[in-house]
Amino acid sequence: MIVAGLVLVACGGEDAPPVPIVDQIDEAIAAVEAHYGVPQQYFEISATIERVGVIVAVDGATAAEQGGYTADGGLEVPEPVGPASGSTFSADAVTFDPDRIFDQLRSELNDPVIIDFAIQGTPSGSVVYDATVASESGGVLLVLLGPTGQILGVQGQ
Repeated sequence: MIVAGLVLVACGGEDAPPVPIVDQIDEAIAAVEAHYGVPQQYFEISATIERVGVIVAVDGATAAEQGGYTADGGLEVPEPVGPASGSTFSADAVTFDPDRIFDQLRSELNDPVIIDFAIQGTPSGSVVYDATVASESGGVLLVLLGPTGQILGVQGQ
């Protein structure tokens, strides 16, 4: 189980656990938009500790293409994933502060294991931010975050 492995790795040292590479999201967006040549609409952008994933809305948001980005390897060319629907957003709706987004999580929880961070669209074209957090005892929380890291809600998974 991936969550258990991350928790065990995170508890093994004195340092705080690694966090998703949210500081690479702007570069991932720039790479996607350079690939397509025009600004895009996204269903989701997510980050793990290794990569940024992008789900791009295509064909008038009736289909999706999925790709990834790493600082080492650049953009994985987005591949079609089939029909899709849902709310989308543009790059200018992504306004979170990557330097502060996990600050309150870190202060409220003792060395939280943040598995991923996701940005999703709303019907109005704005975005919501969330983080999946694992606890040492095996629980998983989905934490809704504001753009500067304020905790807006928590749901057990």
